[in-house]
Amino acid sequence: MQYLIVKYLVTAGVVVLVSELAKRSDRLGGLIAALPLVTVLTLIWLYVEQQPASKIGNHAYYTFWYVLPTLPM
Repeated sequence: MQYLIVKYLVTAGVVVLVSELAKRSDRLGGLIAALPLVTVLTLIWLYVEQQPASKIGNHAYYTFWYVLPTLPM
């Protein structure tokens, strides 16, 4: 249970950090928000939770293919 709380706090902290940076600098906030933060955090959490490499690889693979159609947005 404690691990889950830490996981939520770290993830929420990243969101707060991005929003605070965006208040101070539009460019920096936009740059940080445009980075694939959710994907990187997901891959980190999967690794920390000792998921098999195939699961982590599949997640990265499908994320790549699902990002392509959304790029024009």
